Amino acid sequence: MNLVLSPALQVSSPSSVEQCWGAFLHGPAQEFMSRPKKEFRAELVSIGCRLYLKGVPFSEKQKSIIAELSRVLEWIHAGSLIVDDIQDDSLERRGGPTVHRLYGVGPALNLGNWMYFEALKALHGLAVDDGVKLKIISCTHEAMHQAHLGQALDLGASMKALNTGQIQEVVHKSHCLKSGALVALALQVGALVAEPKPDLLLLQELGTQLGSSLQRFDDLGNLKFHCADSKALEDLKLGRPSWIWMYLATCGDSSQIQGFKEALEFLPETHALEAFVQSTDLKKRAHAEALRLHRNMEEKMKKSFAGFENVQTLGLIKNLTERIVHAYE
Repeated sequence: MNLVLSPALQVSSPSSVEQCWGAFLHGPAQEFMSRPKKEFRAELVSIGCRLYLKGVPFSEKQKSIIAELSRVLEWIHAGSLIVDDIQDDSLERRGGPTVHRLYGVGPALNLGNWMYFEALKALHGLAVDDGVKLKIISCTHEAMHQAHLGQALDLGASMKALNTGQIQEVVHKSHCLKSGALVALALQVGALVAEPKPDLLLLQELGTQLGSSLQRFDDLGNLKFHCADSKALEDLKLGRPSWIWMYLATCGDSSQIQGFKEALEFLPETHALEAFVQSTDLKKRAHAEALRLHRNMEEKMKKSFAGFENVQTLGLIKNLTERIVHAYE
């Protein structure tokens, strides 16, 4: 994705202005985007399109649009990770130092926000009908709005002070808004490439459930001890909503929730939490429940598109969701 300047800002030869943009925008963005990533959302753009093509192969034009939309979603997601890492003061991301630790908080914040706007700007150049383009832009704005609402819950909720019902509400909303919104968007924009009037509400519902499932396994993957992974236990140390809280609030009892809260008081020292997790078999039980919910989501997705006679696409969805289950182990 290349920066296109307005005529007022264009220069005829390399300048200190362009060098500054290269050093603080293009270079850092390129480096961050070159790091290893799972690209689940990019795959879902293609799957969303396939669901409504019903077995018809992509045209060359559709391939180009899908590729551009995939890049847009990866840029939005990357920008959100950069901002999220600033808010959590994380040490590492995608196998390297976080952007704010490489370049400073100010440059990193500017870069993350710029990546949002670069991505949105690219949508205006899509080779689609104006009506479809407006829907894609509208869906994207709504997803980004929802994601920021979810991030506000992450930053503002005091998990230890919440009762059982409040824990369930906050974690559910956080997962749906922060993680589910962008996954749902991937399915929606992909579908719009194939069909000008897809069922956007259904795709939002299914995508939100899939994104929430992804977040559950991510949370479980971070519940580990005695490892070099700087992300391990990060959400629990920071008091963020997570699947661990949700599981205890829905499947545990009051004594377990109280024991969990007491163990968290010793963080960053982990012995009390580790002992609690082992004595309650917490990770295994929470994983089993997350897997049960994941299978229910898979079945609902299969039933929702069974009439589309697209067995191959449903197989792709199955393969992708299986990778999600194991991606954060």
